[in-house]
Amino acid sequence: MKEAMIVKLAIANILLQVADGLASYQIISAGVPELNPLVATYIENWGVLGGLFYSKAIGCILVILIFMLRKRVEKVVVHGLTIMAYVYSILAVLLTMKMVVLFA
Repeated sequence: MKEAMIVKLAIANILLQVADGLASYQIISAGVPELNPLVATYIENWGVLGGLFYSKAIGCILVILIFMLRKRVEKVVVHGLTIMAYVYSILAVLLTMKMVVLFA
């Protein structure tokens, strides 16, 4: 049962990374600067698509690495993936609100 929950959390986190990347692309394409200084540096060096792809790839790799630890520290993995899902869900809502303001 726990294994299935961890798999769902990992998939949800990867999907949230993708959604965040797509929303960020739309907002940046509208001329709004990236607020995260690390991602802004990636964008400055590799362009919008390259920078966002790189930052989201790192996020997905971290999710996979956390997922791979599930056999050793199951509770920590569940809590970590859950917290990441909450954070990216909140960011998705905030980005959606920003897009509504920009494009409405």
